[in-house]
Amino acid sequence: MIKITSAKNEKIKDLIKFRNKNGKLTKNEILIEGSRELERALAADIKILETYFCTDLIDADQKELLADVTANSEKLFQVDKFVFEKIAYKNNPFGIIVKAEFIPSKLEDIVITDNSLILVAESIEKPGNLGALMRTADGAGVDTIILANKITDYRNPNVIRASTGTIFSKKIIEASSQEVISFLKKNNIEIIVADPYAEKMYYDIDYSKKTAIVVGSEAFGLSDEFKENADTLVKIPMKGYADSLNVNQAATIVLYEAVRQRSN
Repeated sequence: MIKITSAKNEKIKDLIKFRNKNGKLTKNEILIEGSRELERALAADIKILETYFCTDLIDADQKELLADVTANSEKLFQVDKFVFEKIAYKNNPFGIIVKAEFIPSKLEDIVITDNSLILVAESIEKPGNLGALMRTADGAGVDTIILANKITDYRNPNVIRASTGTIFSKKIIEASSQEVISFLKKNNIEIIVADPYAEKMYYDIDYSKKTAIVVGSEAFGLSDEFKENADTLVKIPMKGYADSLNVNQAATIVLYEAVRQRSN
């Protein structure tokens, strides 16, 4: 274990640079902080490369989590409080930050069954929305999330926080919209696109087959590419002035209709 007492330490400088780039400096690494996120990373057997911790910021009831994290970490760094506050993403930080290995899946890694349910999120701009979509997918029993024509990096700290760590139990796949469409069609997966101008209501179609539910950017909606290649366009009834819902709200409604039908 190495003790760090200066913010000028090269490891601290590198970590701040890594955090500010949202993990984009290296393809398969990610920063994790927060007790719930760390617990779920451990439960998913995420490989921990480095652990930075400050005992002054860790409550007595969180000592067990620290022990679990450090026991599974390749390198340990004990950091003074004022230094730790510089590397933490959150205000009032929890006293553990880890750098971990997180390798995205590929389209060919998807295990397809007769009732596969996949969430496709195209060009989602806001990290909070993307993380919330992951949490919703987890609740609906979806284990594969495809990021088509991605804008927001899934390694963004706000994505991890909004997902409450459920990101670590999912297959996360990045691909172009055309690659995703080709994959879905090749595997005879129904493409159900949520679109506020569709003719069919979301509850009037059958979700019992292998299905991909596709949601898109709030600012621009879904691409024409997805709309033109959809098996069905569906809408959610809107009774007020707004013509659409937040992307996570829309995904929740459609996904849970699929869950309801499959439960019946």
